[in-house]
Amino acid sequence: MAESVTEFSRSPSAPTFVRERVLATLGQRILSSHYPPGSTLPTEAQLCAEFGVSRTAMREAIKMLAAKGLVVSRQRAGTRVQDAASWNRLDTDVLTWMSNVEPDPEFVAGLIEVRQALEPAAARLAAIRATSRDLALIEQAYEAMCAAPLDDLAACAEADVGFHVRILQASHNPVFAGLGNLIGQALSNSFRLTTSVSQSYVATLTAHGDVLEAIRLRQPDVASERMRALIDIASTDLIRHVELMRRAASEPPKRAGAK
Repeated sequence: MAESVTEFSRSPSAPTFVRERVLATLGQRILSSHYPPGSTLPTEAQLCAEFGVSRTAMREAIKMLAAKGLVVSRQRAGTRVQDAASWNRLDTDVLTWMSNVEPDPEFVAGLIEVRQALEPAAARLAAIRATSRDLALIEQAYEAMCAAPLDDLAACAEADVGFHVRILQASHNPVFAGLGNLIGQALSNSFRLTTSVSQSYVATLTAHGDVLEAIRLRQPDVASERMRALIDIASTDLIRHVELMRRAASEPPKRAGAK
């Protein structure tokens, strides 16, 4: 195994690839509770043997996990998984890993609250500042939403994300524009959680068009209110689903034979 690691490391990009592979796998295991909060990761030697990597590569990966708040390492105590409250869930890598594990309903609900606070303001600014090119891109995204097959969740999500991200960009506020990745993750996880995506999607198509029209007509107040209403409509099914999941989780398990 040592020979394969040495040979693999001859490529200039190999160390980065190895670190990212280890980092992503461990990060996803933590987010999926394979290594739950408070648990201790396997020893460095065990992880090196499992992944077939050097101690240097493993230590770099653990350091990066620690920088993202996922773990803490202490001498003689090993590497312990931090409580979820310490995780930097807005980190680009963490957001990517979250898309590869089961969605966290509580976090998705939190993202919706962020959208409700920020996107109406972005729509207001877009109605004031959007260029002709911005308007064309928003309209293009809306048309993609209308054309997306309802049985193709990936296409629906991509078009919906594109619409909201382009409005954030059309605000010409660098902070709002930088939130595109966050908003995209919120929408992606919403689609993966809700049990009636097609109904929600159809219900919001007209609302998306109304937002576009308000921005095109340079109506800041109207654009803001319509965006607020749009997010409220789009989040209804998700909020209901999250509540059902919470209730199910709090109910004691039924005993065998119970009715």
